[in-house]
Amino acid sequence: MKRRTDITHALRDRWIEIWKLENQRSPHWVSFIKSQDMKSSGSKSRTPDFAEPGQDRDLLSTNERHFFYRLRFSGELLWIKEQYPLLSLERSAAIAKQLGVRHPTYPYTANVQVVMTSDFYCRSIIGNKIVYSIKDSEAYKKLTKRQKANLEIKLKIEQVFWESQGVKWHLIMSEDIKTIFSQNLEQLFSFYSIDLKLTILLPRWLSSFESLIKDHDDISLSDLISELADQINLSYHDSVAIFEHCIWHKKIIADLNQLLRFEKSAAEFKLRVNAYG
Repeated sequence: MKRRTDITHALRDRWIEIWKLENQRSPHWVSFIKSQDMKSSGSKSRTPDFAEPGQDRDLLSTNERHFFYRLRFSGELLWIKEQYPLLSLERSAAIAKQLGVRHPTYPYTANVQVVMTSDFYCRSIIGNKIVYSIKDSEAYKKLTKRQKANLEIKLKIEQVFWESQGVKWHLIMSEDIKTIFSQNLEQLFSFYSIDLKLTILLPRWLSSFESLIKDHDDISLSDLISELADQINLSYHDSVAIFEHCIWHKKIIADLNQLLRFEKSAAEFKLRVNAYG
């Protein structure tokens, strides 16, 4: 665990070397900051990435976790790297000097420059690189004037660091993340993968689902899913798993801006089948 006090240049540089070595040895991405490195706040998490078996994500807030689900749901990214360090330090220090601001330093040190990180560094399927910085609006309002100024300096250094390399940088505020849509994605993501038996039965289930909603879109989702379970000889839980898997992979299109509750009807969610494969 990275300690928060008595940080020296040598210790910081050792963290960098350890991180580089970990990524060389690991088949999965290893973030620079781990969830266990942060003081407990009740919202940090080490979250399984069901789209990449064996990959866990170090997400340091509820906002980051919900935004991660949005990134995954977009289906537009080749890879996602959370807590990505802005290296080399010489580069970020030069940018700070260019901007006429002091590079952030570790607490209780006079001149040990911080290894700054970006929340999400991504590459799209068409090759574009994008960076997202996630900030909480309510937490920002509670900062002192000095704390706000320090945060704005960090954000400006981060923005210039990436944009000077031709990488798009986006600041995302919590009001754009804390939505019903995000809550639904959190529920659906655990059904990203389903077992082989359900995968084989999925086309048949989906065809029957489409027939049912054409004639009975006014009955509850719970009843629809139960009827399909009986038709195909599945448990209710397995039928739910196929349903949520299909929504995540957009085989079923739904209005996800309202809370996914099974007592509501198919009509209320504007459900339609989009693909069978």
